[in-house]
Amino acid sequence: MGFWPVVLNVLRNSDVILLLVDARMPEISQNSEIINKVENMKGKRLIVVFNKSDLINRKEIDVLKKEYPRALFVSAAKKIGVGNLKSTIKNMADNWGRDSLRVGVVGYPNIGKSTLINLLAPKANAKVSSVSGTTKETQWIRVGNIRYLDSPGVIPFGDKKTKLGLTASKNPHKIRNPEKVAIDTIEFLMAKKPGTLEKYYNASGDTSYELLESIGKAKGFLVKGGKIDENRTAIKIIDDWQKGKISLK
Repeated sequence: MGFWPVVLNVLRNSDVILLLVDARMPEISQNSEIINKVENMKGKRLIVVFNKSDLINRKEIDVLKKEYPRALFVSAAKKIGVGNLKSTIKNMADNWGRDSLRVGVVGYPNIGKSTLINLLAPKANAKVSSVSGTTKETQWIRVGNIRYLDSPGVIPFGDKKTKLGLTASKNPHKIRNPEKVAIDTIEFLMAKKPGTLEKYYNASGDTSYELLESIGKAKGFLVKGGKIDENRTAIKIIDDWQKGKISLK
């Protein structure tokens, strides 16, 4: 069964949908298809949860709070903000008017769904990995009067390879043209916060390609003849970004 049929099943069988979004790139990772589908379903409550919020600065968080006044901010990896999210869900469950509240957790692959569920429901033992696509099927986890439903990550049809690389939806080692994705990632970061990559890798460059070459040189990624191994460098950049090693603070 494809991802969309599985996720539509989650939406139909959940009272509340937690949509996980990468706080570093909300415009790319918010998955508007899910938002539209939930808004067209009666009796559903959508909560946007910005994960990896520890990787952006306070000013960016304030901007997001103005744009998404009902959103919650967490860092599943650092266990930040999870208590507030848990309290919000518990209050909703206590006031829902039924025996239990069904909470579906959706978002792009590798966005942090399973890590978050393990914090919300400590006995869940949801499988966690830095490799996208680890969760293969839906599973219910019950905690008191709350039932959480984990789901496989969703890749909307037509998403570009660059977007899949940026959102960690695609293993960098399996991207057909990692150099292209790395260049687009560099350009995204150069526009988002200039100097981030230069500082992280101790590299320099006026253009995205020059910076790619400089990063490869700084990492010692060379091939025969002393040339830069662009493929290895590209994969390293994408991998570091996907794993949250490159902060935008």
